[in-house]
Order: sequence, then structure tokens, then C-alpha cells
Amino acid sequence: MERRKFLGLGLGVAAVSLAPVSLLAKEYRKELPKVWAVKNSGKVNDEAGINEAIKAVFGSDKTEDGKIKLKAPDIAENGAVVPVSFKLEKATKVALFQTSNPECLVAIYDIPEAGIPDYGVRIKMAKTGTVVVVAEVDGKLYKASKVVKVTAGGCGG
Repeated sequence: MERRKFLGLGLGVAAVSLAPVSLLAKEYRKELPKVWAVKNSGKVNDEAGINEAIKAVFGSDKTEDGKIKLKAPDIAENGAVVPVSFKLEKATKVALFQTSNPECLVAIYDIPEAGIPDYGVRIKMAKTGTVVVVAEVDGKLYKASKVVKVTAGGCGG
């Protein structure tokens, strides 16, 4: 009987510890439905769709360069798993975009007040395209971008 009490208590503590995390997540598909409708043109360097998506997320598409350290491969041998990481000292919101898939927006991150945005993700890219990170810092928008060449079959060409 002691074992059952111990397991029950352990599961109860685990459930309570996970509850606050689920309450913090925002459903951006419901909050910003227009941004998910923005589509890319399909051209490698055409960022018109991204600019429209930036405006839908942040309310403006006026960005400055700097503050964001974006790391992505020059050549991705497997478009299904492209590693992308970005880091900056502080931000309130960060969004990740790309031009190679039909939808522009990849992800939106809300950064807590004391949080340091230092994220690494793996994204899927159907073909060669541009990866763009936009961060809101003290009411200003900063942008970093990089072209990632996706090769077919890892042949490098």
C-alpha cells in the first residue's frame, strides 16, 4: 500500500509542476490568423511575403540590422533538418521566417522579462531560401538574415 501512495503522490507533484508551463503558451494561430495566411512567392531572394508577415506580427515592417547573431549553414545537405540558431542580449518577442516554404512564418517566441533569447531549432526547407530572424528590442525591430542553399541528395550542387 505504501508504494501506491508514493506513486500517486509523485504523479500528483509532476502534474502540478507542469501546469503553469501550459498556461503560459499563446495560441498565435488564433491570435494572429492573418500572419499564417501570408505566402511566399517561391523566389529565393524575394522577401515581400516576409515583410508582410513581419508587419502582421509586429505591426510594422521597419527593421534595422544588428543586435541579432544568426547562425545557419551556408549549404544544408538535408532540407528536412536545417539547424538555425540565434542569440541576442534581450528582446520581448522574436519571430523566425523563411522564403523556401509556402508559409513565411516558422515560429514566434515571447521572451520573459529576465530571459535571454538564445535559441537553436531545426527547420524544414523545401529548397534554397532565406532565413530571417526579427526581434523586438525596446520598441525597435532588428533583423538578421542568411541565404541557405539546400542541396538535393547532399551532392553540394
